[in-house]
Parts: sequence; structure tokens; C-alpha cells
Amino acid sequence: MIYQKEEKIRFYDLDANGDVKLTSLLKHMSEASWTNAEELGAGLDKTLEVGLAFIIQRIGMRIFKMPELNQKIMVRTWPAETTRSAFKRNGDIQDEDGNKMMEWESLWVLIDINERKIKRPSASPTEFTLYGKMGVEIEADKIVMPDEKELHASYKHTVQFSELDINSHMNNAIYGDLIANVLALSTSPNIQTWKEVQFNYVHEAKLSDEVMVNGYQSEEQLYISGASEEKTIFTAMIKYEELN
Repeated sequence: MIYQKEEKIRFYDLDANGDVKLTSLLKHMSEASWTNAEELGAGLDKTLEVGLAFIIQRIGMRIFKMPELNQKIMVRTWPAETTRSAFKRNGDIQDEDGNKMMEWESLWVLIDINERKIKRPSASPTEFTLYGKMGVEIEADKIVMPDEKELHASYKHTVQFSELDINSHMNNAIYGDLIANVLALSTSPNIQTWKEVQFNYVHEAKLSDEVMVNGYQSEEQLYISGASEEKTIFTAMIKYEELN
């Protein structure tokens, strides 16, 4: 089953510059993914019955054009394929004329919530119809931080109760805010010039964890990392284009 829903970019989706927040885009993607999983019989209520939960591991986003205030968009997502250890879920956002504004691939793993161990896809309580890439070319890559990089900005974030999800760790969409905050401290490119965003969720961030967020520059790419007590929580990479 392919999920699709028309949405509208609201005032609260925008940041202080009038651009759509990265967190808002991640929330649209996350809501579509969870709703589709529920429709397929693999929602959290079903997986918890057998002691399992889906956890997102990576996201790769390609951006062709950022949505604007009051614009109607179509958000789509579907189960794409499985690997030996993970599920791939693809999706896109289109404008009212069906033009693709962005596309993404996300990588999800199934974990045993008691043992906190990754299970093979065959452990899923539900079998899915897999639709393949359906024109989505971006891949959710493993981020390798460059050896040579320039520190642009750094700040410390304490995980708040309001940022937790039902799994009691910081919701994956909140990481978009962490990226925006650290980049706002530097002379980073405007979000409208971003062409690709990669996220790697490495370790859970829990209530009261202090996450040191660092933003780096390396050629025409931005790298962001978050660490708590010497454990890497997440990494991100943004490709952008320079405006003349």
C-alpha cells in the first residue's frame, strides 16, 4: 500500500527567516511513515505485542525545491525493499502539479525492546508488499566525517521531556532543530540552497542527556555531529550550492 496525503505548509512550519524548517519536513515524513506502517498492520501497537519496535537508522533527502507558506503539497511514502538487517522506506513530496519537490530514502531496523538488539526483517509480525524505488534515486548513506574540517559553531543541548517520543528517547524530527540551531550560530548557507541532507541516528538520546552539537565546514558541504559523554548520538551532512 502506497500512502499519500495532501498537506499545507502552515505558518508554524517556518523559521525566523521565513524558510520551511528542516524539523517540519522531517515531521511530515515521519507522520506519513508511521501512518503507512499502521495501515499495513505494522504500527507500534502491533509490534509492541511481540516485544519489537521499528527504529529509524538513516535518512537521505534530495531537495529540488523547498515548499513555501500556504503551498499545498502531496506527501507520499511506501515500503521499498529489505536488506539482511533493515527495511528501506522511500517517499517524496510533490507540488499541486505533480512536480517532485523532494525525495527521500529511510533505513529502519527492528529491535527487541527488552534486549535492545537488532532483529532480522523476517522477525516482523507483518509481511509487506515492496514497491521498490519508484523513481527515488537518493540513498541513505553512512556518513564519514572528513579528517580536514573547519569548526563553524558549537553549542550544548539538554534533552527535554517535550522532545521525547513514546520510546522515551528524543524524537528523530527534533534533530532538525539541533542542526538549525548550530548552523544559525555560523555563516551557513540559507536552507533554500540545500540540495541534499543525510542523517545517521547512531545512539539514543534520553531525558536530561547533554548533547554537544558541532557544525563543521568541508568544501561545499556542512557536517554536523552530536555527542553525549563521548558517545556519538548523531551525524549529519548537508550539500548546498553557492549563490552568485
